[in-house]
Amino acid sequence: MDPIRPLSPSPSVGPSNAVTPVRPIVGASNGSESRVLDPAVSIDVRPQAGDAKPTEPDRRAYVRDRDSAALVFRVTDPKTGDVVMQIPDEVVLRARAYARENTTAFSGERLVKTA
Repeated sequence: MDPIRPLSPSPSVGPSNAVTPVRPIVGASNGSESRVLDPAVSIDVRPQAGDAKPTEPDRRAYVRDRDSAALVFRVTDPKTGDVVMQIPDEVVLRARAYARENTTAFSGERLVKTA
């Protein structure tokens, strides 16, 4: 087995003036002003995408789960009512509910186990 050796230091990388930005940054160059991002864009490039009608957006809502008493974020399909995405997952909610039901409140007394 080889002994453990430290890594050799890598050369430091300094600022490079050879890189030019794709588009100029709007505002002062001192960095004190915030930069505004362009709006997000999504494009569907499938051949049948041009023929499709715009669909109704998914419904998003926060719901309180009764069993685990946790706040749940759900995205549902408006046509079918099916849950598309849920955070936290159903498995996590069941585990929280199980832990809540099976955990006894700590009374402050020490339990001594003897064999």
